Amino acid sequence: MGGLFSKHKTPHQTVHHVHDLPELPPYGGAPIEYKTVTVNAGLDVQSHFSFMASNVTIQATNEEQYHPELAATQEQGYRMLTFVSLPGSIQKYGFSASTGRQFTLTKFHGIFCKLFQDELDQNCELKVVKSTFLNEMFTEWSGDIFLNPEAGIVDNDNDIPLGKFHILQTLQSISEEGGRLISVELSGMSEEQIEIQKQYVERRAKTPHQTIETIPEMQVAVDVFFEIPAEPSNDKYVYKIVNCPLESKYKHAFPQGHFISHYNSENEMSKYFETGWKLTDILEDYSVSHLTQMDGFRPHDTQRNNCLLLFEKPVSRIDSTVQYYEGQIVEYWVPSHKHCHHKDGEKSDWDPVINHYGKKGWQIVKFLATPDTRFDGPFQQTAYTKYYLFFQRIVINQN
Repeated sequence: MGGLFSKHKTPHQTVHHVHDLPELPPYGGAPIEYKTVTVNAGLDVQSHFSFMASNVTIQATNEEQYHPELAATQEQGYRMLTFVSLPGSIQKYGFSASTGRQFTLTKFHGIFCKLFQDELDQNCELKVVKSTFLNEMFTEWSGDIFLNPEAGIVDNDNDIPLGKFHILQTLQSISEEGGRLISVELSGMSEEQIEIQKQYVERRAKTPHQTIETIPEMQVAVDVFFEIPAEPSNDKYVYKIVNCPLESKYKHAFPQGHFISHYNSENEMSKYFETGWKLTDILEDYSVSHLTQMDGFRPHDTQRNNCLLLFEKPVSRIDSTVQYYEGQIVEYWVPSHKHCHHKDGEKSDWDPVINHYGKKGWQIVKFLATPDTRFDGPFQQTAYTKYYLFFQRIVINQN
């Protein structure tokens, strides 16, 4: 990979804490100054969108609850990098008289970076739209999808009618408008589907014989964040979507087993970085399959979570292979219970990590959760979830 893509793995201790962050080598570029905005969002169990079937309702957030605050931050000289839900932040309380159900509240982080001095005149409006897709739409798909503002949606390797998928139509529309994609984040699914997921999680790694199990088809809602320049630009952006699943193996141990995940995306990412592409987001399509195989009396369990790498490149450089960005993956353990009572203005558990890497020019792209969980602490143990943090930065010519 020529030193242009690196990965910092978690040390052998149970949980990777802030004091385990490595010393980073010098970097000739500018540091990144981060700003984190915490927002609350209630889930509306009666949500329905015009692009969905008339008999389908979904439990989803209302983007008007948080978009104004995020857009105001963008107008203060910042650029949004990603939007992420906080682990363990979903709360249920009270009851709605109209639905007879409890109110559901969750918390998100909008992660911003301060504009560089030469970017201050690049005024861009932050926008968000709702979209949806079926969680199994990419399971049997290989190769890449090319979104071009002029050529439309092109599937290079599969005979799939991609134009019918609303999420791809949404990304194509952003490209045609001259916008740039920022982040795609899960913001809803039906309550019945949430219950199906819970039942699936309870069953996994308990099957006594060889079997393959897949979560049933589910319709999920996502928030698609993008920016539109105030002054129209002659240059537009094309996108490539590449399938790259996360694989997790279950380790049977006493008193409690756990998953160990490996995301072998370095080679795929390096291929695109080295030909001039920028990583924009990693989209989880929430397709999960579980394979159990018996080796004598010992079961071997593997779980695959489907993920899609989203890359962008300006049309003016579509044929160029000059590299502009390099990547870094960091493994980090995040406590999954503290955020239930997260106070506005309080620092998040990953602020020290992104600030540490930001000093050397690394911009956060994605917080990718894994099924890996651990418990740490002598008495009242805290549950931790392992995340992969994806960073990228501009390549500085050292010659």
